[in-house]
Amino acid sequence: MEFSDLSIQNPWWNDLNAIFNDSKIMDVEKSKIKWTPRMKKYLHLNNDVVYLLRGPRQVGKTTLCKIIVKEELQKRKPCDIFYFTCDLVSSNNELKEIIELYLKWSLSQSKEKKIIILDEISRIKNWELTIKYINDVYSISGKTYILTGSSSWDLKHSIERLPGRKGELQGEQNHKILLPMKFSEYVEIIDPNINSKLIEMNLKNNEIRVEAFNEIISGNSDKWINPLLPYQEKLNVLLDEYLIHGGIMNAVNQYKENTKIENTVYEMYLQYLIGDMIKMGKNEIITKKILTSVINHKGKLVGWEDISKQMDISSTITITEYVEMLSALFVLNVYHAFDQNLKQPKYKAKKKIQIPNPFFFHAIKNYVENPGANYYANTINFVMSENKSLLIESLCGDHFSRMAYNHAPTDLYNQSESVFYVKNSKGESIDFIIKLNGKMVPVEVKYQNQIKKSDYNNIRKFKTGIIASKNTYEHLDNYVSIPISILLLFV
Repeated sequence: MEFSDLSIQNPWWNDLNAIFNDSKIMDVEKSKIKWTPRMKKYLHLNNDVVYLLRGPRQVGKTTLCKIIVKEELQKRKPCDIFYFTCDLVSSNNELKEIIELYLKWSLSQSKEKKIIILDEISRIKNWELTIKYINDVYSISGKTYILTGSSSWDLKHSIERLPGRKGELQGEQNHKILLPMKFSEYVEIIDPNINSKLIEMNLKNNEIRVEAFNEIISGNSDKWINPLLPYQEKLNVLLDEYLIHGGIMNAVNQYKENTKIENTVYEMYLQYLIGDMIKMGKNEIITKKILTSVINHKGKLVGWEDISKQMDISSTITITEYVEMLSALFVLNVYHAFDQNLKQPKYKAKKKIQIPNPFFFHAIKNYVENPGANYYANTINFVMSENKSLLIESLCGDHFSRMAYNHAPTDLYNQSESVFYVKNSKGESIDFIIKLNGKMVPVEVKYQNQIKKSDYNNIRKFKTGIIASKNTYEHLDNYVSIPISILLLFV
């Protein structure tokens, strides 16, 4: 590895203004809609820490890294900021050589704090051994690392090899997950009036949102819901838009600028998805079969034996491995059954498997059903059909999973251990059970014009609960019905 290979990716070492010619920065500047993830403020770049930043493809991890570079160049010496994409790095030894080459040069130029960004590091086998070695030899002191990847798969097998070197001794939460913008974030950047109201209510503060939701499920919802009711009609329109593009920035900008999304945006996501599965030793045909089964079940419960029979995959172990991998790539959410009597999950029961993001759903549905079609036209047809309620339920599940994380953030957060469903022999069912600080909060998604008293029946085994409705806001004893477009603002 030559120093010139490092300089090519860090042109600001020679010219401070070169960052403005970066393709990601240029894309941001020319975009009609601009988004800075809320998560950015939780990257504390003055701390000595190794951040692990995970998230699905096309969500904007590289763009966020380049924005950080641009902003930090206003505060630090150019030689103290290092960015390197690991796409073509073949081994952890080569990674070690790259980092050492940078550190030796940079430390000879400046003794100040180093910001080291290694993009898509999870492509490199045993990358964590290199980071451990570097921090053993050069110390974590005076350095902030941001390591990105598109899969959380390797995290479970790698994070334990970095104890004491990730910054947890400083009380840092190191594992960050960058997902597509939430519905509330989309509302904030599209509608300035609603954004002003959210600022007034301090709902951009995560601690306040947690407090607000706890008050809502404790019977004090008027304080939070009533101020937002005048905006409900506009929020419903924005929710319909979100069901089309899912908060994926390329899709958002094409939709807002041209009122359509080109096939290439969907296809790029699919190419990355299949490519990542192949790189992790998985077969495209089996991947497509499993995704086809998920689409075909249309929200119904499914077991591995069901997929095995339907798609002619002989081994349920294979199905388990593929579903776990697709979950690690943020393609699928798997919800286990919850036993209301034993107050615990039933891991052997059938699963509720959903594609959590609307844009990912539309891309995958077209991929398995009609890859040569007009993806956007099919998306609009689906959103305008009776199947819209399926998208609504999946979207709610995704946001409730994020809510569970926000209420109790942890480096080892697992969606399938935080949000469940109920379906028992008596025919009782509840769409989602959210685990919030030891409480189990039931939520029934009823995207329908009217809410009846009987719609509350199944959540009455719990002390409190929510009906996520289409338009209804009402109280019934300790239970509350809240329009979905308002409820999602508290995530």
